Amino acid sequence: MGLLKRSVEHYSFSKLQPGQMPDWIIFVLIGVITTGCSILPKASPSEAEIARSLWSPCVGEQHEIERLQKLLVEKEVQQQEIERLQKLVAEKEAQIRSQEARQQDQAKTLQETSSKAAHAQVKLRRLATRPAAASTIAEVEMVMENLKSSPITGSAQVLQAQAARLLDAAATSYAEDNYAAAMDYAAQAREFINMLTNTQGRKSSESHQITVSLQVPLPLRAAANSNLRQKPGLSAAVLGVLKKESLMVADAYQGEWLLISADGRSGWVLNTLVEAYLGKQ
Repeated sequence: MGLLKRSVEHYSFSKLQPGQMPDWIIFVLIGVITTGCSILPKASPSEAEIARSLWSPCVGEQHEIERLQKLLVEKEVQQQEIERLQKLVAEKEAQIRSQEARQQDQAKTLQETSSKAAHAQVKLRRLATRPAAASTIAEVEMVMENLKSSPITGSAQVLQAQAARLLDAAATSYAEDNYAAAMDYAAQAREFINMLTNTQGRKSSESHQITVSLQVPLPLRAAANSNLRQKPGLSAAVLGVLKKESLMVADAYQGEWLLISADGRSGWVLNTLVEAYLGKQ
């Protein structure tokens, strides 16, 4: 029993904190203490004094056992919390990497569509002759007539109204012998019609997953204060607010959302919140 007491005193349990002693040492000491207390001889009346002197240390050692067991439980809880936090950090880092990749892809797509739109606009102006302008306007007018044969509701009505407004501007420019402007307006009207027919032709779930590049850029103006969002969707993060009358250019669309650039910023805006801008051509 003297050896047991010296072992206990040697490790100074009262100074230990959770995580400062290896688990195997704790288990060994608990076993030693338990064994030492379990083999104590039964006390006889003549040995009462000796029994009391032996039993008193065992009570203290039992308290040490309970404290050590509590340390083990606390250590296990701490380890579980550390693992949970590590997992959470890893998930957040993965989300950040994914978001950065999406932003890079979006910037690349915007750059590519802007380049294509610029080339298309140059090509239109080179072809801007009286017959070419007349042919382009007539083609768009025919498509507009076909749209009237099917019922249109919701945001599709807004797109149809924008196309009609641009088509009127094309006819006015043509009458003024400004054939380049006439072809620009007619081409923009056709883009609004394409948006309308593509959105109606696909299921709503599919249309929100496909980004379509515009053949010509669409000069737009904010019809009201509009949120510029990071992605298409009302739940996407807001990058800023486009104030009413703010000018922008759309280069692509996804469902009812337009990918626009304005004041050095790019993002997505709902097509019902903007209108065609009929500036100088």
